Amino acid sequence: MSEKSLYERLGGIYSIAAVTDHFIDSLADDPLVGTNTSNAYLKDWYENKNWRSPGFKVLNTIWVCEKAGGPEKYVSTVPNDDSLDLEPTHFDMKLTSEEFDAAGEVLANSLDHFDVPEREKNEVLEAFIAHKEEVISGTIKS
Repeated sequence: MSEKSLYERLGGIYSIAAVTDHFIDSLADDPLVGTNTSNAYLKDWYENKNWRSPGFKVLNTIWVCEKAGGPEKYVSTVPNDDSLDLEPTHFDMKLTSEEFDAAGEVLANSLDHFDVPEREKNEVLEAFIAHKEEVISGTIKS
């Protein structure tokens, strides 16, 4: 008998969506990546584009579901780029390593909020960290 996928162990799309919803809402309260950020892209998001939040939550949920082995298929907002590579959607954000790490802390807190077991929490955080270079690519490439 094969082991259940991370997707199954997390409880499927509804549980993943709950964590994603909490995570994205909690980002706004973080001093480094939240509404008081000094990052121009994020500041513009909170001031002018926050209306996009529901779609952002859907895309993030589907991305996590696919990464975790679920049946959902992520479709990027970048035309002709449906890979799970995060560089195309994050490059212009000019996120720093510190901002990425702050978001990782928020994610860890969201996983704790829902009492995600330690094994699954660590797997989610490892998957998140695996994409760090892609997410901060706008500040590490010339």
